[in-house]
Amino acid sequence: MSKGYAERLAATSPQTAALQFRQVVDAVDQARAAAAAGPAIHHFDSTAEAYATADRGEVADGDVLVVESERVVAFVVVIRPVAITEERGALHPYANLGKPAREYSEGLYTPSVDLAEKAAVELGFPLASLAAAGAESAPDRPTPIEIPRLLVEPGDILHAFGARLNVIDTGIRLNPTAQDAQWWADVEGVTKDDSRSTSRSRWTIGVPVATAAWDVVTVDRVLPAPTA
Repeated sequence: MSKGYAERLAATSPQTAALQFRQVVDAVDQARAAAAAGPAIHHFDSTAEAYATADRGEVADGDVLVVESERVVAFVVVIRPVAITEERGALHPYANLGKPAREYSEGLYTPSVDLAEKAAVELGFPLASLAAAGAESAPDRPTPIEIPRLLVEPGDILHAFGARLNVIDTGIRLNPTAQDAQWWADVEGVTKDDSRSTSRSRWTIGVPVATAAWDVVTVDRVLPAPTA
């Protein structure tokens, strides 16, 4: 807990401070319990059904989705199901991750990817190749991909407010006055025109976490170079 947040808590009533602290503890406990339990596998009759179920938040972040009829296996990134198989049906393509799945979000989804790949191999479904998917992209040049806002990373170029913005840093902070959490990103315009249309200096975007988890944005991200 940062000093600034602790000071703001102290300035509020004891009841409000206790409620906010309880919310933080509950969120941490839930995250730890989910991590300890590991990802679950869910089977669906179609990728459209799998997508809709994830979109409604009825499967957990990191869970694995299997659609045998369409030869698709995927894992859930927040609420977006990303296929790790060559076939994807109505789900998001592997290339949308912008990097190998085990490196995505600093390796957070490695257990999900392990489980998803095991299921795909056992079913005989070919795995997608991120390198092949990005083979037509020039090396070291950013490629547009769509991801939940919550998973924007430093180094991405965010398309927002009619401009392109370099993402300097991102994070999540508590908002004591609103009693919720907020996703934030420090950004600056890629070009002078981008800066003129937004802000001439570095500035911060703030969005409630609940919104950031559902809001899909476009970023330019450098994809890994194809391997032989």
